[in-house]
Amino acid sequence: MAKRSSAHIKAQREGRSRDLETCQACGSKEKVQGHHILDHQFSGAALADNIVSLCHKCHTNVHNGKMDILKF
Repeated sequence: MAKRSSAHIKAQREGRSRDLETCQACGSKEKVQGHHILDHQFSGAALADNIVSLCHKCHTNVHNGKMDILKF
């Protein structure tokens, strides 16, 4: 995986703040992480609008193909 730029890290931080450090899939406040909806390696924007906050468990489920993230 490519190293994320400071802009992507900032976007993740802003997205988590916007979501009140709460997993948007299950509501947990444990180990919340910013997940790029459209991954940065596929030209996903380094913007908070491209971030969804997920707890570690849900984030792992997304990356393991057990959960899909859609943006409406």
